[in-house]
Amino acid sequence: MKNISSELYKIFSLPLFWRGVAILIGISVFFTFQNIQVINAIANGNTEILILEDTTSQLTEFQTVRDAILSSPYQSSILFFPILFALILSTEYKFGQESFTKLLTPKWQTVLTGQICSGIIVSSILTVVLSLINSAMLYAMLDETLQNYLNLGLVLEVTLRIIIFSITLTLLSMFLVKITRKPIPSVIIIVSILVITLSGILRIVSPTLENLFPLTGAKSFAFGRVENNNPSEMYGLLLLLSQASIVTIMMYIKAWYKNKKEKKHG
Repeated sequence: MKNISSELYKIFSLPLFWRGVAILIGISVFFTFQNIQVINAIANGNTEILILEDTTSQLTEFQTVRDAILSSPYQSSILFFPILFALILSTEYKFGQESFTKLLTPKWQTVLTGQICSGIIVSSILTVVLSLINSAMLYAMLDETLQNYLNLGLVLEVTLRIIIFSITLTLLSMFLVKITRKPIPSVIIIVSILVITLSGILRIVSPTLENLFPLTGAKSFAFGRVENNNPSEMYGLLLLLSQASIVTIMMYIKAWYKNKKEKKHG
């Protein structure tokens, strides 16, 4: 517990963290405002001024509100926070903090557990904050006919799903930093994964392979419904949990092997 507090203190003491959080909140507010404008236009029948996908205007009012609760926090937490966390964690190697941490806490298991837990805590807190801001804006600005669908239970359910997503991608980001030990390669890999996944290239190459990536394989879990032959919600949940577990185990194996190698040569 003490080491978790120490890792959290290191994260919260970085100006980079707070600048990144400010940017994420700004992006989230912008997305929310844009979403509200589109949703209110649809509710008022002004779809002729909008460039919409066919499926957008075919959603039920409940689905429209649910997607609005999901959209902005999901985009910020899933697409941008893993990049921010990679930059934050890489400072451990950039400024020689790793050696100092080893002196204070010789047990590698304690250090790694603290880093993993702190990453989970920070990603969860940030997701909740973004969700609260998004929900408050929806409550204040959403069309009155749609506000009846906006309730605490739905907000909590959607937020929990985003948290599970965010934790999985945060752990993946951490694993990449542990391998590369540098910010730029880690960020390039993360961005490449996001671009390849969202571009739809994998759907052409191999639908099976596409469904192994979180953003596509767990899409039904995020949106709370199955569309266009996507895998089920349960598949998405199991995919996220299994990938989070596998990445965590791999980090422990890597740290164990590294510690064993250092003892052998030192």
